[in-house]
Amino acid sequence: MSWIVRKEDIILSLMSKVKVVIIEDEFFAAKHLKSLIEENGFECVSIFRNGEDFVNKTDWNFDLAMVDIFLTTDFSGLQVAEHMNKHKKPFLFLTANQDMLTLQEAARLSPQTYITKPFNPNDVIAALEMIKYQLPEQLEIQDVNGKRSINPMDILYIQADRSYIEIYTSKEKIVQRKSLNEIIEVLPEQFVRVHRSFLINTIYVQSISASKVVIDGIEIPISRSYRGVL
Repeated sequence: MSWIVRKEDIILSLMSKVKVVIIEDEFFAAKHLKSLIEENGFECVSIFRNGEDFVNKTDWNFDLAMVDIFLTTDFSGLQVAEHMNKHKKPFLFLTANQDMLTLQEAARLSPQTYITKPFNPNDVIAALEMIKYQLPEQLEIQDVNGKRSINPMDILYIQADRSYIEIYTSKEKIVQRKSLNEIIEVLPEQFVRVHRSFLINTIYVQSISASKVVIDGIEIPISRSYRGVL
């Protein structure tokens, strides 16, 4: 699926609500968190009661996650966090347990912060606000269904095609009438140009050689004039 987007329709947007997913097996805790974050200007896009459901059903269309370390099934919050890191999604841990070994294992996964149970509302909102301002600015585009936002960190690479560019994520290709020079001006510093026809998101690089870089299994050429950037 693809859309053609006019140059004037793509802008940086700080007004879009931050999308939050909750992975919490305690019904009332999850419900309380949902109400709390929505009352404070965030958007709860989904709640999952266990890690398996999250991994199997999520579309990864969220900005950050709240993950209970001690989910009641065999699929722990630590395993969920490994998937978060794989997909480059920020997250915080929810925990009522102060077991040092578990917290040390959790720290290895680089959460943005921890929130202890029972929740202090001020602590929850302070943590979300802190993460919010670490997120990249959203790209707001106009597609056939109206305006929507794209997290630029979901972009794998961008390819120029004559007077258009093709933006590739793991889920879709978005076509717009714009140049690579124009789009790179509104992207985070993780994006670099490796060829006159390619911009890449360096966080997704799987391998690199003198002549090519591999992202999501796709070989992207590196031209001689851009070899120094990586």
